[in-house]
Amino acid sequence: MTSFRIRPLLLCFAIAAVLVTFAPREVRAHHAVWVDMSGLQLAAFATVNGNTPPTANDIAAVQALVFANMIEDYAPFDVTLTRFQPANGRYTRVAMLDSAQPGGLYGCAGGSCCPVGGVCTGISSWDSSNPSQAEIYAGSFAGLGSLSGANATTARIANALSHTASHELGHVLDLTHCNAADDSITLGCAGINANTNDQNPNSHIMASGKSWGLTPAQRATVDRFFSIHASRRLLLGNFQVRNHFLPLQTLNGGSRADLLYGRVSSPATTTWYRRLSDGSAFGNWATASTDAGNAGDIFLAGDVSGDGRADLVYGRAVSATQMRWYVRTSNNAGIFSDATVWRDDAGNVGDIFRLGDVNGDGRDDLAYGRPLTSTTVRWYVRLSTGAGFGDYSTWRSDAGDEGDLFFLGDVDGDGDADLVYGEIVAPTQVRWYARMSSGAAFGARETWREDAGDRGDLFYLGPVGDADADLVYGRVDSDTQMRWFVRGSNGSAFGDWSTWAEDAGDAGDLPRLGDGDGDGRLDLVYGRPAGMTSLVNAPDLTLVTWFGRPSQGSAFGDWSTWATDAGNEGDLFP
Repeated sequence: MTSFRIRPLLLCFAIAAVLVTFAPREVRAHHAVWVDMSGLQLAAFATVNGNTPPTANDIAAVQALVFANMIEDYAPFDVTLTRFQPANGRYTRVAMLDSAQPGGLYGCAGGSCCPVGGVCTGISSWDSSNPSQAEIYAGSFAGLGSLSGANATTARIANALSHTASHELGHVLDLTHCNAADDSITLGCAGINANTNDQNPNSHIMASGKSWGLTPAQRATVDRFFSIHASRRLLLGNFQVRNHFLPLQTLNGGSRADLLYGRVSSPATTTWYRRLSDGSAFGNWATASTDAGNAGDIFLAGDVSGDGRADLVYGRAVSATQMRWYVRTSNNAGIFSDATVWRDDAGNVGDIFRLGDVNGDGRDDLAYGRPLTSTTVRWYVRLSTGAGFGDYSTWRSDAGDEGDLFFLGDVDGDGDADLVYGEIVAPTQVRWYARMSSGAAFGARETWREDAGDRGDLFYLGPVGDADADLVYGRVDSDTQMRWFVRGSNGSAFGDWSTWAEDAGDAGDLPRLGDGDGDGRLDLVYGRPAGMTSLVNAPDLTLVTWFGRPSQGSAFGDWSTWATDAGNEGDLFP
């Protein structure tokens, strides 16, 4: 993932200060984005890849690469991108359209500037509009010299469109043009030309080509990933880290958790790497699979075969109402086998998917919640047989609201995973509920804590102290300081809070829990993107450094470096 992508002018003329709202809003740890390609047929491009007019293969290739590029853009966040309209739940639609717009308008996210569909919902509308929407205008790109003639290639056209699509989606999801590295999250923007505090205006997805005057060379060479502070800080607070609900797992057996990450090599190829823990560091990388999954698949990791090693589990949308699930089992070296289909149809696009051993047989099962209304989420479970996911059964007809933070974890210590969820009641109040697993259903709702955590905290569940899963949450104090709290489970409630680390990680890091040292307690680990090498150079996109703080049973200990270079900025960490 070292290649650069062209970024033509990224414009959002309708994103004016009057559209910015700062009203408190619920955190949603799960948000679906429908990248609607139906209107993208490259009709305005006379030639693509030397073909006049563009062929069906050219159109399909551009569509696929646009989608894959956006997957990388949003890889760190608990945001699911799909090419199918979600069958249920709240979502955002990004409409890719062939039209050209006067004045060189390439994309729009503001309610007053959508000339085609006329339904763009404006900045920060993802949590109040269903669907929320942005539009991208491929026809406006067709006349650019950098995208014409010999330059009209799949890669260049897809880069231009995907950059703009991720930018406009960023506005819908709360970001403004000044969400760049080292900006203050409270700064705000008075207009697209007003902010002068952007430390690196040309090297993040929310940069505006109109306001910052990107040169043709910059459009061809500057990459587009989110910056490590303000953009990440805001989006991680809204949506949580991708797969925050899963602790890191052991890939080769034993008691130590390892590091696994996937890289989108092409729209139909995801390459997986693993670094095994030696108890104090993640070791050298090795390829766990050269080709496992497509861009847009839902990737999870868990021991579904019951052999003590975590397997790679991924669901692929076949249609809006059909998710096909594949499993690649891990061997003693942490290398994945060939894929087998464990269930041809389990879940819909828009469902909330989790892995956990809900019946206590030593195998992780597939559970999924379906938002039927804003206040109704129905939970289904398909138990693992060791070679497939069985028939579904309804484990709870209504557990949680759309937008709650959902976890599976053994909070009562009886050996099976329970359903735990947090409801954002107010900016400084998250109420926590648990429904105990009976082995066949999730039971009656129990309030486990009336107030634990704030809106925007990063939440995790796992046994950091004893065998019961505890509630862990990190709070941003500044760009370079995260404070960590734990409320231990006593088997029937989350107890009083205690501070486990005053300063562990930076805002924008990718925190996870995992038992890296194999002592039976989950430790705090966090990956840090390299960020800028200087104020005038682009960030290093090929370097994520990992730090670990071992659990001491009552606090997270001193940090140590667990890997100096493990993963790229747009990799997927399940």
